[in-house]
Amino acid sequence: MRRILLSCAILGVLSLPAAAGSARASAARKAGFLVVHGAAGDGGVTGSPVVKLVVHGFVLGSVKPQDEARVDVYQLPSKGTQGGPTAVGDVSSKTVRWHHRLTRHEFRGTGFRFRAMGGFYRVVVRGSGVYVFAGGTGTVTLHGSSFDPGEYSVDGAPFRPLPKRSVTHRLGRG
Repeated sequence: MRRILLSCAILGVLSLPAAAGSARASAARKAGFLVVHGAAGDGGVTGSPVVKLVVHGFVLGSVKPQDEARVDVYQLPSKGTQGGPTAVGDVSSKTVRWHHRLTRHEFRGTGFRFRAMGGFYRVVVRGSGVYVFAGGTGTVTLHGSSFDPGEYSVDGAPFRPLPKRSVTHRLGRG
């Protein structure tokens, strides 16, 4: 698991110039970061989202092999999108046109990794054993489980347990 997190961190650092350039072009705010470790939600893949993220930048994530999750990635209109979202591992994927303009990618399974790089995305994550690393500008809503919530950090703040009620944070400072 540490290798996966290290890989996510390295990819994130390599993506910083693109995310920072996009952030300057679209808004006068600095890029922010979100890190979520071992998140779990009540209700599994059909329950409440653990992470709801709208970000102009990138999102990297993984699900532990013994846990199940569903990740919905909505590709929002933007300039300079670097390909579509992808996932690898024990995962099934489905792509759906949504409202005639947007594309929704659904990834569902156990022990898989996913990414959405260099664009404008809405990402909704349900399930357990979820790790997320995101950078750019936007907002995130977090909601952990009542029994094992996991932990998170926004913009380099110390890690805290995921809240038992939905809480929204802004990524970046502006």
